[in-house]
Amino acid sequence: MKRLRSHFKSTRLARNLSRGDLARLVGYKNISRGANRIVRFEREGIIDDELLIKIAKALKIDWATVERLAEQDRQEHVQAWTKWADEPVPMRLVIRLMAAVYSECRLPEAITTPEAAEEYAGGLAKQRGMSICLVLNRRQSVWIGADGTVLKRTEATLFGGRNEPWMQIKGRRFLLNFEPEL
Repeated sequence: MKRLRSHFKSTRLARNLSRGDLARLVGYKNISRGANRIVRFEREGIIDDELLIKIAKALKIDWATVERLAEQDRQEHVQAWTKWADEPVPMRLVIRLMAAVYSECRLPEAITTPEAAEEYAGGLAKQRGMSICLVLNRRQSVWIGADGTVLKRTEATLFGGRNEPWMQIKGRRFLLNFEPEL
C-alpha cells in the first residue's frame, strides 16, 4: 500500500497535522494509541477498513482516490509477486527430520527434470522413512509421505505465502542448512 499510505501521509503533512492531531480528529480518546496506529499505516500500510475510512474523512480525501491508489498498489504487488514467482530457482528437497524440524537439501546434479526429481524424492522418503517436500519452483511443490507416496501437490498463490515447510522462532522463518547423510 505504498501509494495509498504515502498519499495519506503527504496530505496529513500538507495540512500541518501531527499524528496526534489526526488521532484526535478521528475520535481516539487514547491519542497515543491512535497515533501509533497511524504510524503503522504510514510506515507499513497496515490499517483496518474502519480507521482508513475515518482518516480519509478527516483529511478530506475522496473515496474514489482511495480506491484508485489501493488498486494501483494491488496491481503493483501482483506484478512484483508474479515476477518473483516466475524467476527460475533450482529444484530442492525439504526433509522433515522430526516434528517441526526441517532441513533443506539439494538434489543430485544428475536430476534435471521434475519427473526424475519426484521419483528420487519418493524413493528417498521411503528408504529413510521421512516425509519430504519436493520444491519444484516457487509456485509448485510435491508433498511426499514417509512411505514414498505423493500426498498432495500444491501451488503457491499471491496471498498464500510460502509453498513449502519452514521452521519459525520469534516470527522468523528458516530452514536448517545442513545436509543429513542420505
